[in-house]
Amino acid sequence: MEYIQTVLLQVDASRLEQASQSGGLLSELDEHRAFLKQQPGFRDLRITRSINAEGSVLIVIETRWSDDASLVHYETHEPNVAAIVNGHSSIIVSGSLQVLDMEALRTDASWRPMEQASAARARLTLPLLIPVGVLSFILLVVYGLSRVYLEIQGDGATALAAGIAIGILIIAFYLASARNVPGWQIAGIFVVAAGVLTGGAVWALSEEDESEADEPAAEGPADETPAGESPGGAEVILMDDNFFALTEGGEENPTLSVVAGEETTLQLENAGGSIHNMRIAGADGEFSSADDAVSDPAIVSGGEKATITFTLDAGVVRYQCDFHPDAMKGTIEAE
Repeated sequence: MEYIQTVLLQVDASRLEQASQSGGLLSELDEHRAFLKQQPGFRDLRITRSINAEGSVLIVIETRWSDDASLVHYETHEPNVAAIVNGHSSIIVSGSLQVLDMEALRTDASWRPMEQASAARARLTLPLLIPVGVLSFILLVVYGLSRVYLEIQGDGATALAAGIAIGILIIAFYLASARNVPGWQIAGIFVVAAGVLTGGAVWALSEEDESEADEPAAEGPADETPAGESPGGAEVILMDDNFFALTEGGEENPTLSVVAGEETTLQLENAGGSIHNMRIAGADGEFSSADDAVSDPAIVSGGEKATITFTLDAGVVRYQCDFHPDAMKGTIEAE
């Protein structure tokens, strides 16, 4: 069963050539076919005309739909055939325009072999393409967002995550509330999302390459220093999964000693595979205050190095890893 909108109109034979030219009525209807193919429920567009060479030429425009809801949605929204025809009223014989909605009854389903072949291909390819496409998109989301988050410092990552969550909610609300969402809109959402994620991943990788290029080149063997010690004799704090240590296999989360009132710089090295950092509580003893000392960079990936500089009054303060605060924590004594 099909639902058909039939638009009947008459054009003077002398103006038929004008209707067929670029920008004319028939040309615009042919261009409209591409838009119709994106509409849910659309099946076919047919344009026929009478063959008389003089007088008025009857033009019949049929759009065929799989269900009445799709037809009603199409004819109540522009652009549609009726609106296009009304835009060329100057060449239409006055009073000849008619718009009819009809229902076609048929029992032979073999009259559209091309449609059946297309449906068979869809049944075979969609079960394969959809899982592959979804898996590829998920991998892109995981990889792209992880690279971007690692390059964003401070509260920027939180703000970005909140923005992404709000965007997902808005898109989900739109898709859930819209009765018939055109396929091109859904595809457009995925294309835009994939483009943004790809661009973000490329930007993050370029930033990472620039930071590596800015690091001084490694010196020869004469400048190498033993594990646990940095140039100038400053202590190296190893950040492993998931504990701090002064040496490989040494005491976990040791108590550190520094000179009170002097600026101290500690060298940090991520000896594990997870991301780590070091945060030293401020004067109030809490980790959330603005006077905390935080490693630079604030996110240290596996194998990377960082520094943390601070000055403490006499006493004991706490330090921790923001990403593993329950396991990676200790104290610093300033004397």
